[in-house]
Amino acid sequence: MSEDPALVLLQLLHEEDGQSVHRVAKRLRLGLSELQRVLSALGPDPRFDGLDLVEQRPDGERTLLWLTEKGRRLGSTP
Repeated sequence: MSEDPALVLLQLLHEEDGQSVHRVAKRLRLGLSELQRVLSALGPDPRFDGLDLVEQRPDGERTLLWLTEKGRRLGSTP
């Protein structure tokens, strides 16, 4: 994949929030460990210098990815 996975992930969630981790990994053609590294950078955890743009929410057996308020604002800027 030639595009930055973090940017593609943000675009995917801007188009359709609440996608499962597995679906996103498949769409980005990333392994789950690779996606977790991207999520660490985009997530809220300050231990990993997270940007607080994406959050993970449990939904039964699945984990869904959602843009945070900050992530939605970023996606709506011209």
